[in-house]
Amino acid sequence: MSVSPKMPSLIFIANNARFLNHYYLHLIHYFKSQGFQIGIIVPFHKENNRLKSGQNFTIYFLKYFHAYKGNGMNQIRMLGELRKIMLDLKPMAMLSFTFKISIATALASWNLKIPHFPTITGLGFLFTHQKMMALISGYMCKIIFQKCPQVIFQNKADYFYFLKQRWIHSENMALIAGSGIDLTYYRPIPYPANHKIRIILYLGRIQYDKGLSCLINSLIKLKKEGVPFKCILAGQIDGGHPTDIPRSEIMAWEKEGLITFVGNHADVRPLLRQANILIQPSKREGLSRTILEALACGRPVISSTAPGCGELINDGENGWLFLTGNEKKLTQVLQNVLLMPFETLYSMAQKTQKSISSKYVNQTIHKHYERIIKNQLR
Repeated sequence: MSVSPKMPSLIFIANNARFLNHYYLHLIHYFKSQGFQIGIIVPFHKENNRLKSGQNFTIYFLKYFHAYKGNGMNQIRMLGELRKIMLDLKPMAMLSFTFKISIATALASWNLKIPHFPTITGLGFLFTHQKMMALISGYMCKIIFQKCPQVIFQNKADYFYFLKQRWIHSENMALIAGSGIDLTYYRPIPYPANHKIRIILYLGRIQYDKGLSCLINSLIKLKKEGVPFKCILAGQIDGGHPTDIPRSEIMAWEKEGLITFVGNHADVRPLLRQANILIQPSKREGLSRTILEALACGRPVISSTAPGCGELINDGENGWLFLTGNEKKLTQVLQNVLLMPFETLYSMAQKTQKSISSKYVNQTIHKHYERIIKNQLR
């Protein structure tokens, strides 16, 4: 691809630096290796340094953006500062990630003739809790995204939902299966020995939207029935999301002997090494990289049938499925897995990495984004 000498040529924008660092740093590096100058726009936060440290990127901070709240005046100010950055940089194209910041980016770039490629990384709180606002937002998308050459979705359910609602024309929609996974970093880890107490691992943000109430209620039933288990919860708390679980409730669960909370871990492989199974009870995801990480490391997964989760599991082959939010079914599945012969569990663990399609790996994701941008910038 030929690249303009202007700096930067390509801008990445997301609702926080941690998100870009965790999910899309490999894509940023790929475009940089292809000769692009990279600019990054994120809201100001103390964790921005994690993305900036040791990286040769130009980073710009949004003072007024908040992922989950914000008054009307701050929204106007944020659009103004975002538009100013765009005018100063004049990028060849912009890649935005997550729903709210993509809406803001589309509005700010309305008349600037800068190709904008939003990636919808799952339909979160708005679409699961605020149905009327979701419909209004969907109709707004019909207007706001009409100048975007392509709007990218991570799973088929979200893609076809927008298509069915006629919020975006099919010729302006693309499907890229998730954010990618590095199979040289996430690779098979020796399976734990046959212990009486098997370890369930949850990795993710500590939120009700992640299905943790369903999990905890199932664990309560298992404990009452005398089924042995240990459940490790690892992830971020107090992130400002409307469905964040209070620390006091997490501590109460721990006191009851239901879970062991270990906080947020940048490297989850040591946790996967301890675990017999991963649990993904989420109500909705873009495409669960947590599931892919577990499968790549040789850990079967119990997953909800939620969009972005269920399609990664072949029931009985690399894990087990339960209907999203169905405590009775989850309890039954957990009990079966916790008490099944070790040889059966071990045999499944040996096959999980082979169940990961090549469409989910980093290199495939790179080529999809490159092709989309290349086609639109001819």
